Amino acid sequence: MTLTQVFICINTAPLLRKLFVMSIPSFVFATLSLCVVLCHWPADAAVYVSYGPNGETRFASEKLDASFQLLVADAPVPSAAPAAPPVLNAAASQRRAQLDALFTEIANRHGIDPALVKAVAHVESRFNTNAVSPKGATGVMQMMPATAARYGAKQLKDARINLDAGTRHLKDLLAKHDGNLPLALAAYNAGGGAVKRYGKNIPPFRETMLYVPEVLTHYESYRNPIPLPR
Repeated sequence: MTLTQVFICINTAPLLRKLFVMSIPSFVFATLSLCVVLCHWPADAAVYVSYGPNGETRFASEKLDASFQLLVADAPVPSAAPAAPPVLNAAASQRRAQLDALFTEIANRHGIDPALVKAVAHVESRFNTNAVSPKGATGVMQMMPATAARYGAKQLKDARINLDAGTRHLKDLLAKHDGNLPLALAAYNAGGGAVKRYGKNIPPFRETMLYVPEVLTHYESYRNPIPLPR
């Protein structure tokens, strides 16, 4: 089966739009791909589509060449519209609240948006400092021991140590990928080697393809939450 190359432009305003590639097995999933695009596309951006001779479907926020046709017109809306708060159960909400000050302290120390670190922790562990994956990823940021060791972190169930190592790792991935947040998140999930093997594109792994937009969605929610009613 051929791979459909889907170009997706994601904007978590006021971040710059980043163009990156997601590969989905077979053109049969073109409709699903468009749904993913529209769910995570900036609300104020147009959507252009191009159909290649080999069945390749590409989406972009501008007319990249003559093959691109307008699919969805611009619809200007306020770019900083509040986002619905991420849904967590009571236990996870309590864990998040207990870690809030630590997120701010550590993220600010390393020059990373606390909302981004919080979004990664949300998806990785639901803020569970004792979480351990089947592959051995541990703690709130689900750090692999070998990766954590590069940052001198050993006690990975210690929230401070884990958050510090995870934040530094995220910062390094952002620098390595020239600030391209989707690629940095893909590398955090699948490993930098996987991103490199696929030509510095989002690896076509189901988990990673779901992980990146989920983190971005939570990031926007934490950056610009809807105020709770009093």
